[in-house]
Amino acid sequence: MALLEVNDITVRFGGIVALNQLSFNIDEGEICGLIGPNGAGKTTMFNVVSRIYDPTEGTVTYDGRDLLALPPHKISAIGVYRTFQNLALWPRMTVIENVMVGDHTRTKANFFTAPFRLGTKKEEKDLRRRAWEALEELELQQHAFKLAAGLPFGTLKRIELARALIGNPRLLMLDEPASGLTHNEVDELSDTIRELRDRHRLTVLLVEHHMKMVMGISENIVVLNFGQKIAEGDPTAVRNNPAVVEAYLGGHAA
Repeated sequence: MALLEVNDITVRFGGIVALNQLSFNIDEGEICGLIGPNGAGKTTMFNVVSRIYDPTEGTVTYDGRDLLALPPHKISAIGVYRTFQNLALWPRMTVIENVMVGDHTRTKANFFTAPFRLGTKKEEKDLRRRAWEALEELELQQHAFKLAAGLPFGTLKRIELARALIGNPRLLMLDEPASGLTHNEVDELSDTIRELRDRHRLTVLLVEHHMKMVMGISENIVVLNFGQKIAEGDPTAVRNNPAVVEAYLGGHAA
């Protein structure tokens, strides 16, 4: 059963059509790869689902409800979380504080109560406990009280993943998680994503240029080119699709 349904999404920026009547579904528990050359519209689609962009036309349905009717700050409350291609961590905060931020929208603290911790001590203790558990799950607990600044890039990527996990997501959107990682780190990340999907019953939407990773962990792959879907299917079907080979994979299709 589809958890996410994207129907005829079109996004125009002035005279530029970034997405043109894009449709695809992601079944619950599935890892879906969204691939294509630079400028194909992948990030635009990501930003529509995460409510950064409003589409010009079309609908997005999540678990039977209209996702586009929700403001961006409300989507985490229904289980939609994302990571970013460019790290969105606070370098002068500790690792555990960065992870705790991932579930701040569910806390009762506000501008007036937060500085004085009025009525929020128990809440903060619970949040810190869950952040520690997320760090332990990703084997990051040894970095918990270090500042994010200066940590290895691969570690920072995993911290951002921990921050997404703390909110107990159903749909986890990963924006180029392998970018900047070594080959060994990419292999480890692939294993981690599969394990997290199985353990937490996640549904994953993955935007990634690293083809070995996408082909290795995705059950379904949607291929974009110039804002249009040119192919969809399992890794074998996509790898051997002539339109995909021509547009994106080139000599790496074999």
